[in-house]
Amino acid sequence: MICLDTSLTNASTPAPKEGDMVKFVELNPPLPIPEASFSTTDGKKINLNMFKGAWVLVNFWATWCAPCISELPSLYNLKQNKSSSKFKILLISIDRAGPKIYNPFLEKLGLGHLNSASDPKAKLMRALKISGIPTTLLIHPRGYIVGMYTGDAKWDSPSAEALLMHYIDTLKE
Repeated sequence: MICLDTSLTNASTPAPKEGDMVKFVELNPPLPIPEASFSTTDGKKINLNMFKGAWVLVNFWATWCAPCISELPSLYNLKQNKSSSKFKILLISIDRAGPKIYNPFLEKLGLGHLNSASDPKAKLMRALKISGIPTTLLIHPRGYIVGMYTGDAKWDSPSAEALLMHYIDTLKE
């Protein structure tokens, strides 16, 4: 049995949910991340446990998904403005052809610095019981999913920043 620390979600004030962020669903209790692996652009197998120690915003996407494409610029802006050792953004493409399709696609959009990992058989998505894209997860530094957002969002908006900073600043690591 997994015993979860209630401090992972029980902040003294509720998360601010305005604008797009009204669709953010806090998971209470938070869910442990699965062991399922996915690949880096160069084919190295990794898993979400490798990101413990930092808050991670994980976004599942594909080049053929119009809502995914519409939110990519805001994820790029968020990465440029907020990414640090304490907060990381991880894109995971489910394109079956992997990096040979999504890397040129990101370059064409002018988002070449927005690196993506690859889950071409959607093993990680299935392990997480995610049924559609785009889906974005917020993962606590201890390796628990504290919330999720299904659909496209403006991740560089003031409402998204307020929501993310609420978790980063108020929940103990």
